[in-house]
Amino acid sequence: MYNIKFLTTLLLLCLLLHNGQMHAQDTTIVKAKDSIEVNVQQKGQYAFILYAGGGWLSYVGSVGSPGIAANTSVSRSHPTGTARIMWHPDHRLRFGIESGYVNFYTYTVQSGSSSGKVKLTGIPMLFVWSMAITKRINIFAGIGAYFMTTDLDYKGSVASHSLSLGVNASVNYIQPISPKLGIGAELKWTDVTQTKDYGVSAQLLLVWKFLEW
Repeated sequence: MYNIKFLTTLLLLCLLLHNGQMHAQDTTIVKAKDSIEVNVQQKGQYAFILYAGGGWLSYVGSVGSPGIAANTSVSRSHPTGTARIMWHPDHRLRFGIESGYVNFYTYTVQSGSSSGKVKLTGIPMLFVWSMAITKRINIFAGIGAYFMTTDLDYKGSVASHSLSLGVNASVNYIQPISPKLGIGAELKWTDVTQTKDYGVSAQLLLVWKFLEW
């Protein structure tokens, strides 16, 4: 009788241990499966992101002379805008294109009783690289061309156009407000290398993830 009770008790203990091991294995498999699913969802995600915004640029280069013996008053700070589309793959390095509008400087011309105005503006067309430093801080570097326009309004209106090589570099901070939208601030250096026109700007941005797969 004692042996039967002992064997019964031992069998019950073995069954309990076996059930405990099976439950632990099932929990491990479920956790591993969940982890794999999360990794698969994170890896292989792609998106196109639109950065659009505006702010103020301060021109730091030398102002060209209109070739007129006159007094001038230079204004070096003007509004500026940015439009950028970036491809975000599932890693930190991103690519895209950038355009916008840059008002580098304006100045008034006064010669005797005659007055006029000169304005230098540019439209960038740049290929841009980007890298995420943290989840919310990103750096950008662009290279390409600027379509430069010089408008002279002095005893008649004259506009001259040129295409100049240039670069830019910027850093921004983006605060998400929804899964597809964010707002941010950006500090940018603009450098039209061929004409030696430089400026630094601070801008507010709206960020929109308009396509994701």
